[in-house]
Amino acid sequence: QVWAHKVGTPQEDDILVFQEDDDSIFVDVGSTKDQKFVTINGNSLSSSEVRILDASHDFSKGALPEMTVIAPREEGVEYYVDHHDDHYYILTNANPKKNFRVMRANRNNPNRDSWVELMEAKDGEKIEDVDIFKNFMVIYAKRDALPVVSCYHFETGAVHEVPLPEQFCTIGAGVNLEYETDSFQFTLNSPYAHEATYEYDMASRVMTALRVHPIHRKKNMQLNGRNPTLMRSYGAYGVPTDIDFRVEHFPLLERGWIIALAHRNTFTDFINVAEHLVEAGYTNPRRLTASGVSAGGLLMGAVCNMRPDLFRAMIMSVPFLDPMTTMLDPEIPLTKVEYLEWGNPAESEQMYDYMASYAPYDTIPDYFFNSNNNKNKALKDGRDQRVDYSQSTKFVARLRSRLAPWYGAEGKEACVLMIDENRGHFGNGTQEDRVKNWAREVVFLLGSVQMEGSGPTMGGVNQEQFGEEGGVRGGEPKL
Repeated sequence: QVWAHKVGTPQEDDILVFQEDDDSIFVDVGSTKDQKFVTINGNSLSSSEVRILDASHDFSKGALPEMTVIAPREEGVEYYVDHHDDHYYILTNANPKKNFRVMRANRNNPNRDSWVELMEAKDGEKIEDVDIFKNFMVIYAKRDALPVVSCYHFETGAVHEVPLPEQFCTIGAGVNLEYETDSFQFTLNSPYAHEATYEYDMASRVMTALRVHPIHRKKNMQLNGRNPTLMRSYGAYGVPTDIDFRVEHFPLLERGWIIALAHRNTFTDFINVAEHLVEAGYTNPRRLTASGVSAGGLLMGAVCNMRPDLFRAMIMSVPFLDPMTTMLDPEIPLTKVEYLEWGNPAESEQMYDYMASYAPYDTIPDYFFNSNNNKNKALKDGRDQRVDYSQSTKFVARLRSRLAPWYGAEGKEACVLMIDENRGHFGNGTQEDRVKNWAREVVFLLGSVQMEGSGPTMGGVNQEQFGEEGGVRGGEPKL
């Protein structure tokens, strides 16, 4: 629901402006950059519906404002709206290619039939966001997976690209609240530098570095097939694995590790990337590791089951390992919202079989440890409203039961489970907790690939110090 509240008045005087009855729709309230209109946005994973109302409407008289629906909801069509000089500017994928483009519509006739194309992504490009200013519009895009920032001049229609300081990086829009300015700020992340902030004047085309912290890195990598390697990916909701700065990578990079970011469309794509790293001489299966969080944990679990011979160790954080049980229970938070992403197993026998074919908990094979390679897995979970910790405990229990001969013979090195009761879906609350968590992951990975023939180390101890229940003798945390 969206309510109007006048500051200083009783809450019972609030006015209900809008109500969404579909549980699969997320509703948020915003405003256009020029502050002239309020937007009520109703989005699902694959559709949008935007309502516009005058920001100057006087709610004190008790009357509801007139609301304009820019375009009725249509499955598969997403759009986002801003306003400039009596026109709506619409970022939408409403075209046969489903590629986002920028459209313009007259404020008095915003129907979809009247939209006029202003800018379309070229082959190999994807427009991701736009930011409106009085004289310019900033377009954030990707070209061949690398960031591109362009500026569109409203008066002349001229477009120019912003010369970025780095090619291999991730660009983020700054907090550019001022409308009547020709300058905007953006942040730049790269694998070997802290986040830097730049300001760009669109009229003069002058770039100013506001905050830059370069970090030197080694360049002596050899393609001898012996480099320890960590692969990362997420692989859901259309979210890319961006080239960004991560503090936790530096202990590995300083020790000669390779960090590989896999952009995948299917589980087999991730496997293909791993096979390429081996075939091209970057690493070998006894030195190849992987890590994923949440939906990325599902990716790790599925790949782990498909190709246990290809990876030495894996880390799965708050992993979504049992999608079948989750998606069969509509009372679990977010289940209905997630049908479009993962499927609804109750929909049909075909959908049930399809989901069962990739669900990690349901696809643990009996031949898992025939390869004598993939022995080490760390699973981490906590108090999480999105992915319940029972998914990790069930997966570990089934894995250990099927690996009982190996599990006993190898001194419990196959699978380590850590439950952190202070952790939510997005990690621990304090910087100290996050650093401790990163340290555990780094030590686990180093031990997995650099102590072949023995168990991995974890949290500064080796596997011989682990008790019968998996806890570290003599202190926390329990693993």
